[in-house]
Amino acid sequence: MITFTPKHFAGRDEAIAQINESGLYLAEAEISQDGLTSDAHVHPYQVDIYLLDGVLELDEPDAGQRHVLKAGSKAVVPSGTLHAETCPGRFHAVFGVSVDPVPIMAVRASEAPSRP
Repeated sequence: MITFTPKHFAGRDEAIAQINESGLYLAEAEISQDGLTSDAHVHPYQVDIYLLDGVLELDEPDAGQRHVLKAGSKAVVPSGTLHAETCPGRFHAVFGVSVDPVPIMAVRASEAPSRP
């Protein structure tokens, strides 16, 4: 089950400090809808999302929940949690990931359609 906390942190430095204290790997990205997996899916690692700017919606079909993250919100998506992600524009976030995110990001980049 996703844990959602609005107004959890005050800014990027505080979010990064919390990620470092938790022992998770740090990743940061600006993402638009075409960079998201809007179909319900699971992954074998935990992701803590600290939203810095924009809006991110996390749907949790098994729980019948929709979490709307805005700046300062934190969501924890445990390993194996079925969820879908959407956003109305772009968002900027830092992520705490329970596994090294570099290979994950490399796979996503290789799946991206080539641009002429």
